[in-house]
Amino acid sequence: MNAGNPMRLALSHYLRTLRERDEFDRLLPELLTQMGYVPLVKPKAGVRQFGVDFPAAGRSPVDGVDELLLFVIKQGDIGRRTWTGDPNTVRESIDEIIDVWLASHVPSEYKDHRKVIVLATTGDLGQEVQPNWAGFAARYPQLRFEFWGADKVSDLVEAHLLNEHLFDGQDRADLRKALVMSVDSDYRFEHLCRLMLRQLGVAPDGQLSEVGAQQTAPTLIKALRRVHLAALVCSHWADSEGERRQALWVMERTLLWCFHRVVLQSLQQRQDVDEVIREIWRSYLQAASRYYDAVVAHIHVKDGLSGYTREGAEYSVMLLEQVGLLASIGLSAALVESGQDDAWRARSNEFATALAAMIRNHEAAASPRLDAQVIDICLALVLFIQAGRHDLARWWSAEISGRLNLVFMLDRMFPVGTDSFDDLIELDVHGTDEFKGLMRRHSWLLATMASWCVMLGQDDAYQNLAENHAKEYPDLGSQLWHPTADWAATWYFGPAHQGSGSTEAPYALPTSARSLRDRIAQFNATGRLRWEENSPALAMGLWPLDFIACRHFRTPVPASMWYYLNSYVSRDEAESTGPAVPPL
Repeated sequence: MNAGNPMRLALSHYLRTLRERDEFDRLLPELLTQMGYVPLVKPKAGVRQFGVDFPAAGRSPVDGVDELLLFVIKQGDIGRRTWTGDPNTVRESIDEIIDVWLASHVPSEYKDHRKVIVLATTGDLGQEVQPNWAGFAARYPQLRFEFWGADKVSDLVEAHLLNEHLFDGQDRADLRKALVMSVDSDYRFEHLCRLMLRQLGVAPDGQLSEVGAQQTAPTLIKALRRVHLAALVCSHWADSEGERRQALWVMERTLLWCFHRVVLQSLQQRQDVDEVIREIWRSYLQAASRYYDAVVAHIHVKDGLSGYTREGAEYSVMLLEQVGLLASIGLSAALVESGQDDAWRARSNEFATALAAMIRNHEAAASPRLDAQVIDICLALVLFIQAGRHDLARWWSAEISGRLNLVFMLDRMFPVGTDSFDDLIELDVHGTDEFKGLMRRHSWLLATMASWCVMLGQDDAYQNLAENHAKEYPDLGSQLWHPTADWAATWYFGPAHQGSGSTEAPYALPTSARSLRDRIAQFNATGRLRWEENSPALAMGLWPLDFIACRHFRTPVPASMWYYLNSYVSRDEAESTGPAVPPL
């Protein structure tokens, strides 16, 4: 393999991380199909197949001879232990193929095909067993033996799954550029994004392109799988270079844009489309798990994440980013439909506990410096409520509200009304009255935290906010955003609040907490927007996608979502330990 080719090197790295079951054995049939072979059966765990994981028939691209490939699939390097010793080792599998499968299980239409036993693995053939492998070939000259290791399969994947017929020259160039740049922590995979849009038939504005309008469902499924493969390669390459946040970002974007493409034509109810989306969903979960494993040791240590930044403002921004990431990972477990990914669902309390530990150990997480960090805060609060951690939700909402009140009164170190770190630096360094006024013109945080306080029974914290807003900083604009009924058309593609929905501004804070609770209850009673009822992700059993999209695209968590929680969270319930939100 040419070590100078970043795509081949990334493919080889990626293949070496695959599990034998449900990953490598899914890739091989798709690869063979593109090579012109016909897989006769799908690999299936637990079924006695007399040594053959799956057979495939076709014509050799080398000499044009019809052949029957009999695959033995293994994971990792083939050494002494995996060569012989128990019924699942390589030698025993090949002996069974020769003694049983070839003797009595060859379909009649393939009797005259050349028989090729292929040992396929995600690793290499160890030097110590290479003589044994050669010995089989010499002992059975009527058969052909081939070894497909990680390097061989990566060459075949590049030649047939990522070839010029499926990926044009620009796609292949963009994929190579994405691989080269993936180790840059600030890179946002613009090249991979362009590839995805072209493959999915989506225009830059999120609508169907001319190509997309002509795609049939089977053609789209193939495009989804190609995009998935390209994203996996980029994600694993970034992961191997220590950029797990980058690896997770790639899988988030791929999952959301592929789901957006499916929703554009309302194809999410098709079983074959559902299967592909769930394959991408599982890849997202794997990237999320790896990211969680990378940070979990630091979050249980007092200020354990402080070494990642240089100064206070950057530290606060980084912490809230981690809050949003961990919260979206936790919600991916807490909100997935029962019966889907149950092992992952069982980890929801683990994720909520880890996020709680991070917040407790990093006090600056309660001091947002960007107004848009209200998104990360809301995601965390929703997770705490879903996990029954009402005590933590109450404490943290009061803590954030108290600090907001203080910095607005001091007129310094308050969250800037943009999502720009440059504006934050400008405020801290220069902070002219004119610029301060511009940065205080609009605030999602004030209205949002006020609403959370009254829903969680934190009336004293709310009272401080309302009174001081009226007396000390009345110039501060307060607002909430509500999506309209057609919100799903853009939700999974980009910032949905830009150019759609409606803004409630100014969002007046009444003098008493009861008055605001009554206003929220009246809003709920109107049924103005049952956000979750219009969710294609919820209908598919993957409601977490809606919240992942909020964090990824920096779209506000709809007020109607946490207004809905008001129906289930009261002062009495806030003292309980059971879940406040009814099961989906």
